[in-house]
Amino acid sequence: MATTKTLSKYQPAPLVRAYLLHSRPYRESSLLLDLLTEQHGRIAAVVRIGGKAGTAKRAQLQPFRPLLVGLSGHSTLRTLAQLEAPTMPLPLSGTALYSGLYVNELCQRLLPEWQTDEALFEQYQQCLMGLAAEINVEANLRYLELALLQHLGQLPPLVYDADSEPLQPSCHYRWRTGQGFIATAQPSVDAVSGAMLLAWRDQQLADIEHLRQGKRLVRELLKPLLGSKPLHSRTLFLRQRGTDEHTSGR
Repeated sequence: MATTKTLSKYQPAPLVRAYLLHSRPYRESSLLLDLLTEQHGRIAAVVRIGGKAGTAKRAQLQPFRPLLVGLSGHSTLRTLAQLEAPTMPLPLSGTALYSGLYVNELCQRLLPEWQTDEALFEQYQQCLMGLAAEINVEANLRYLELALLQHLGQLPPLVYDADSEPLQPSCHYRWRTGQGFIATAQPSVDAVSGAMLLAWRDQQLADIEHLRQGKRLVRELLKPLLGSKPLHSRTLFLRQRGTDEHTSGR
């Protein structure tokens, strides 16, 4: 019995699915990682990158790559004890790459640590796969943002308006912080259609106008959460787009 207990004490930690959101140098020969994990939500972990084994780990730690990680320690800052990368990174390029960087930055900045949400993890993974396949890029971003806002408790259920009336596809609504969606008699620049809200909820966004309304609404919803600090990924995208337009002569 004593032998069994001694062996079990040193059993490796179970591997959990994860994605790398961000990494930066930490002390000597280490990296500080922001990981989105299936079982623990967003967590911080340290990994040593010195020596041959560390170099191999560093090569595997790439954004948009499905990972299996084993964590050790008892504080909120864990140690990455095991790492497997069963597949190559998802191939993101061009607009899809900047969209992936945007998604990672949103998760890193807004998600509290150690809040499990397996549905959000699955939505994140589905979003990356859609970006890699260049299928419904804008719609996939809106679905990820929806899951993130719901996780943060910053969006009421897309069922009723502020007066507890069912959302109507033919109606238009304005968002008011602290109140919800308020029905308006006529369409306006800052209003969205009930049809868009219901399609967003059901992950059925396809109409170009709905996608435009959804993007405008999400920016309004995220503004108080992000504060005055701009998104680095958005700045990079706008800078690159400006360079491309200048190069092409347009």
